[in-house]
Amino acid sequence: MPENPNRAEVARRVEKAEKLLQKGKTADALTEYLQILDSDPQNDNVRQMAADLCLSLNKGPQAVRLLGELFERQVAAAEATRASLTYKKLARYANPTWEQKVRFGQLLEHSNKKLAIGTYENALEDLQKQGRKEEVLLVLGRVVSLEPSQTNHLRVGELSAELGEHVMASQSFLQLAELAEAAGGNGSSWFERAYSENPTDSKIAVAYGKSLLSRGEAGAAIFIFEPLVHAGDASLDLRDQYAQALLAAGRCVESEPLIWQLFEQNPARMHQVVNLIGKMIDSELDAEAVALARKLEAFQRRRGERRSFIATMQELLASHRPSAETLEFLAELFNASNRETDYAQALLKLFDLYCANHDYQKAGECLDRAADVDPYERGHQKRLESLRGKIDWCSTGCARRPSSVCSVFGNCFRVRKSTTRNCSGCTFRQGSNRSMQGQGRRPCQRCRRRRMAIRQRRQL
Repeated sequence: MPENPNRAEVARRVEKAEKLLQKGKTADALTEYLQILDSDPQNDNVRQMAADLCLSLNKGPQAVRLLGELFERQVAAAEATRASLTYKKLARYANPTWEQKVRFGQLLEHSNKKLAIGTYENALEDLQKQGRKEEVLLVLGRVVSLEPSQTNHLRVGELSAELGEHVMASQSFLQLAELAEAAGGNGSSWFERAYSENPTDSKIAVAYGKSLLSRGEAGAAIFIFEPLVHAGDASLDLRDQYAQALLAAGRCVESEPLIWQLFEQNPARMHQVVNLIGKMIDSELDAEAVALARKLEAFQRRRGERRSFIATMQELLASHRPSAETLEFLAELFNASNRETDYAQALLKLFDLYCANHDYQKAGECLDRAADVDPYERGHQKRLESLRGKIDWCSTGCARRPSSVCSVFGNCFRVRKSTTRNCSGCTFRQGSNRSMQGQGRRPCQRCRRRRMAIRQRRQL
């Protein structure tokens, strides 16, 4: 068979075949066309004429062979329109092979998806009858790309798992789970199936772990996340989910480094740190909660957001179990911010807490500090009397006040009555109830408070 046929000779022989057709010698014309194809197999026009003559002479098998060859060549040349016409003609006289059906389906993917899917399904029937599962899987991949339904993903997943294609199977089951959840269903079983096929895929592990967390199975989620995190190069989402799983399992101390690292990378995650502090308080890890709160306070102070931090802590501690450590920290924040009213209220809460715990010495100290801020707060006298007989009395011999709360109504009278307190506005002698050498100036606020305290003490 010559590589470069003589075009003049081919043209002469084509002309001869046409004359034979004109004379009604169809069989001779077909013979001539077939001989031309032997010498010039690239001549698709001659192949088309030969196929048509075979059909007219009822030579079906020969016509099908010629049409099949013509279809393959047209597909290879990207002549979609001609290839479609040839395929339809071929399909009228014979059942195309599964390869031809697949190629025809590929031609239809962009123009007629429904017909393309139908063609692929016909090819799948042929392949299943022949038991060619690898080819079935390839064609199913084309079907899923056109119609990614749950049913099709399940077909791909099941067959992939059967053939040992674990990566493909895991991706199919993952897609199936996501589709099930998007439809309002439960995709947990499919997440588990995807993880069982490919447990090393971090994306699948995170999805499966999230599914476990949503069902309250924090321990199982930790079992899934932990090896991947310790393996190194864990994704942000994986570390986040691992921290949430630890938190849900009550392992607050272990989750703190992860949550803090994520917060440093993105300060918008401050709510996660606050939630961790609350979880620590609920778990009676008060010292750890205060240490983390101080760390957060320093971070927020550097960012100039200390005011909002204090408001957040106030709201957080109001909604959780009160403890001495957390209330002392809150009082410290209020005192440093000159919020006297909130500071005094925090001290009074501490007073009640210490009294409930029978720690009356610290209760007296809290009352002392609260009275120094606001000696006119209602209930101070009642709180003072509740401490009588429970802590040491004043060593100066006044025998009327506990030593730790002498300043509730001013410093001890026996100790302070002969002393002089100077300020920029006045000179006030304790116990005299008047300004000495004040030169007509009004006493300062502190001196006025002490004067009122002395008055109340004398009324006792």
